Amino acid sequence: MIALRILVIVALQTAALAYMIFDRTSILNSPDVVTLQVKPVDPQDMFRGDYVVFGYDISEIYTGGLAGDHNCADGAWCYVTLTNQNGKWTPAAVNGALPSHAPGSVILRGRATSVWASAVGAPPTVRLLYGIESFFVPQGQGKPIEDERQKGNLTADIAVDPQGRGAIKSLRRANGEVLYVESLF
Repeated sequence: MIALRILVIVALQTAALAYMIFDRTSILNSPDVVTLQVKPVDPQDMFRGDYVVFGYDISEIYTGGLAGDHNCADGAWCYVTLTNQNGKWTPAAVNGALPSHAPGSVILRGRATSVWASAVGAPPTVRLLYGIESFFVPQGQGKPIEDERQKGNLTADIAVDPQGRGAIKSLRRANGEVLYVESLF
């Protein structure tokens, strides 16, 4: 009886690990990839090892002039439709629920950390976290990436699945040279 319980526990742990690997791999293998300009952020945490923190132009969005319902609330999921404008992915719509995909667009899901308007009835500004703001790298590879980020010379290729979840697929210098590619395992 004890052996059966141990076997069940081991099976559940193995299934959980397999799900986490499959879930991450499915995002990274998504055909939808957007390239975002990385903004400098200076992290202060000595316990996390080699990692880099990123900010993006789409981390704070003024919804005026954008399509969508702009129905985002603090702490809720918000969906940003991105379109490629002359090689730069920019917001075209902001919605409180997953909208349908328009051809040539990608929808990225983020959690609204704050929503405010400059005046009553004015379009809101939304601050979002997409889950692509911190990136762990192998020991010793963080400094070159941080240096490029501080120069404003870094972009991130973000794979996006059909539900809008994003994952950093690769990091590049602004000239397109690949600095780092996320491995599947």
